[in-house]
Amino acid sequence: MQQQCCPLEQQVLDGCRRLAAKGILNSVCDNISIRIPGTAQMIIALGVENWRNLDPADIGTKPFMSRDAVAGLHGSIYLARPDVGAIAVSSPTSVRLLAIHGRILPSIFDEQVRHLGRPATVPLDEENFSGEQIRRALSRGANAILYGDRLLSLGMTCERLLLNTELFEKCAQAYVIAKACGFHMRTIPPWVRLVANHRLQKEQRNASAQYGEGRYPEAPSGY
Repeated sequence: MQQQCCPLEQQVLDGCRRLAAKGILNSVCDNISIRIPGTAQMIIALGVENWRNLDPADIGTKPFMSRDAVAGLHGSIYLARPDVGAIAVSSPTSVRLLAIHGRILPSIFDEQVRHLGRPATVPLDEENFSGEQIRRALSRGANAILYGDRLLSLGMTCERLLLNTELFEKCAQAYVIAKACGFHMRTIPPWVRLVANHRLQKEQRNASAQYGEGRYPEAPSGY
């Protein structure tokens, strides 16, 4: 008999299958989780060899303070960022190429600054991270950052996480191609970034408050 999933587990399953179909989740080192509102726990999928054939048995519940290194990373982020409802570590092709070209994606696309926030100035060290390193890297509200040669992406909801992950991959792809061709790319004007960041921060505060009340937040507006 097939295992029945709760709504949050189903979100994780559907999200994993969506990212796997796009070649974003493709390594046993990739992982994805979703916060359980009103608790210090998460539903997480990790150590999966074939993401395209993900099974309900491949996901489970772990506490934020888990001794497992991967779950511990996710838990540290949930504790540091109460607005975050879902987290993914993935290995899309363009992100791996970006790791070779400076590792920081400049603010060059409108949607990027609207949904991914201010770029983190320091990539995370995949081999040696700490809670303080995570807080420093993500303290300005960044929703995507290089984690070694993989992507660490965040979202207020599972759907927003998926969109942010896909968005970063598209932006990284365009940036790497342009850089390889020698094109000069202008960054988004400061006043545009300021307006976009204020709107994103307002949504993040609302999400944080709703999670604090034990509720799953409403999906933020598209743009």
